[in-house]
Amino acid sequence: MRRKVWFRQFLLQGCWNYEGMQNVGFAYSILPALRDRYGGRPEELSRALKRHLEFFNTHPAMAAVILGAVIRLEERVAAGEEDPRAVGTFKVGLMGSLGAIGDSYFWGALKPMASVAGAILAFVHPLLGIATLLLLYNSSHLVLRFRGYTAGIGGEEGAVRFLKSAGFTARTEDRKMIAAILGGAYAGVVGSHAALLFGGAWLELGVFLVAALTVHLFTVFFRKAVSPSEVLLLLLLIGTLILWQ
Repeated sequence: MRRKVWFRQFLLQGCWNYEGMQNVGFAYSILPALRDRYGGRPEELSRALKRHLEFFNTHPAMAAVILGAVIRLEERVAAGEEDPRAVGTFKVGLMGSLGAIGDSYFWGALKPMASVAGAILAFVHPLLGIATLLLLYNSSHLVLRFRGYTAGIGGEEGAVRFLKSAGFTARTEDRKMIAAILGGAYAGVVGSHAALLFGGAWLELGVFLVAALTVHLFTVFFRKAVSPSEVLLLLLLIGTLILWQ
């Protein structure tokens, strides 16, 4: 049953809508657990399913923590040890903060880092770049999903312990820094590639200075809290202009 819920969570956004956002995906994910807990009690199963069709929205990867903990809560509700309203209260209490943590870590730090690393290695071979991006992103993403899910199944206390021990703040800062360094390296690689194509000692010196200024510019961007996605867009535009020549 728990394995089915684990696999179904990857479809959390499969029926995203403006009214309930991820509510249908959450209800679909937890349905095997509800059928297991409320087997032979169709009215209670229907009420439980309706509970999970209420508004729900968080970061997709962080939803695993809530999903695991809610399975445990539903077990208590089915046994008459918990008020059904506690399920909704728990979900509402966590989804906002976990959404913010997930957006900052996964979208704002991990994905830019993996993207720039992949863009650099794509100069060696395009498939190597794609493989690097997928490996770097998913090696962290899937592990955190699994750890969050198993911690959540341990109960609300387990979910809180996981969030404390995961160190998302330090992870986010580390990956943002690595993304900035790799962004500078990407600029250097593009500059070296241009110098190799057009030749000339003065041009090489000019390219070196431009690369150094670019690294400094990216450092300023990150200190000013400019989104890494916007920095990557700028890199894309620069690379396109160079290739256009």
